[in-house]
Amino acid sequence: MVQFLCMEKVKYEEMFPEEFKSAIDKNPHAYLPLGSLEYHGYHNVLGLDSLKAWKICQLAAEKTGGVVFPPLYLGVDTWPDIDFTKYPNKKYDCFHVNANEYQKLLEGYFYRIARIGFQKIFVLAGHYPNTDIAKLSAENVKDVEIIIAKEPDLVVGEVGDHAGTWETSLMMVLFPESVELRRMEEKGDRLMAVDGKDPVDSSKKYGQEMLDKILQGIEKRLK
Repeated sequence: MVQFLCMEKVKYEEMFPEEFKSAIDKNPHAYLPLGSLEYHGYHNVLGLDSLKAWKICQLAAEKTGGVVFPPLYLGVDTWPDIDFTKYPNKKYDCFHVNANEYQKLLEGYFYRIARIGFQKIFVLAGHYPNTDIAKLSAENVKDVEIIIAKEPDLVVGEVGDHAGTWETSLMMVLFPESVELRRMEEKGDRLMAVDGKDPVDSSKKYGQEMLDKILQGIEKRLK
């Protein structure tokens, strides 16, 4: 299991100016989590994508150094204006930004992060559709290395899921208070919006194993 020994602050919004300067002097790496606000089954909280990516970035920074920026809860939606009557889970989603607008937003954000002194930006797309737009944005930003990944990209043989055993198991470790499998019980549509293996098989053991591999993968990408 990965051990976390660094107790210095890593979250940008919690740092005093001197602490920020010290952090960037030691390691000019920025972490940027990209998330969403959307339905993840009866058993998970609506901010899962953002919270998941944010916490993983924090744990990585505690090990490697660097500064973690707050997550962007905005992103692109594969089905932004789908019929609520046919897909009732979509009535909870409110994070959608036009793909072109999102690309411009990220280009500007990457540029500003680089401008204040960061030499490398690690972007973790907790909401997977944000990945391709982030890559397009990175192509137009010079003078900084930008690494973009989804968390399953960092584990050999994993593809991830949506509210299935992968995400639910990770949340059991990262935010155990935000997972309640009992909320699925006796629901006729208990797997609504679940894309992947039945989350009833989720476990902290599996979540911790995957989290350790994800963090190792981030460390390798940043070398």
